[in-house]
Amino acid sequence: QAATYKVFAETFVLQQTQPLIAIVLAWIILGERRRPWFWPALIVAMIGVYLVVFAQDPTAPVSALQQGRVEVGLLALGAALLWASGTVLGRFALGSISFWSMTSLRFTLALPLLVTIVLLQYGVGAFSHYRFSDFVPNLLAIALVPGLLALLLYYRALSRTPASLATIAEMAYPVAATFIASAPPPWGFNQPIYGVQLVGTALLIGVIILLNLTKEKAAEVTSPPALTLVES
Repeated sequence: QAATYKVFAETFVLQQTQPLIAIVLAWIILGERRRPWFWPALIVAMIGVYLVVFAQDPTAPVSALQQGRVEVGLLALGAALLWASGTVLGRFALGSISFWSMTSLRFTLALPLLVTIVLLQYGVGAFSHYRFSDFVPNLLAIALVPGLLALLLYYRALSRTPASLATIAEMAYPVAATFIASAPPPWGFNQPIYGVQLVGTALLIGVIILLNLTKEKAAEVTSPPALTLVES
């Protein structure tokens, strides 16, 4: 919704509060604690993503925030809060269910809710222009590969990774999107790649590798043992 206002710089910068929110929530809900050097690594990762996204005009977010709209900022911050909550609560839920069940619940619960929202906003006519050929094979392939398969891999990894570290790996999303957009049609949009984007990508990948090599090994989330009554 924030992107519909076409204030992309403001939207993206405010959404980069997501890892900060996720780290705070992981501390409150999951009791995760990070070593002191984690915070400089987080700053380097955020700088790397910034260089990738704003390679053409690094000062764009400054002017966007100065001339930004309050509703855009609130929507972007709301999205960051929800995404961060999804990471932390997903990690928490994996303590009692498998990653297979987690993925299934995300699909089965989200679809009816999304359909309801579309019907409330646009009515039944919102689906009238779709044809069967729109769903097979294009939308079906999108749902299965970057949808179902990606979520399975994500929750499988999240079950073994602290949420405060997983949120940094999630910052690779805009980086990957930028490089995919550089591919020729129909896969991308032939967008040019700048040298500073390569530097930013190297910074982010370096931080992710560093955290994987130096973090405490997180055991897979398991369900807490059931309470048993002992006769005195």
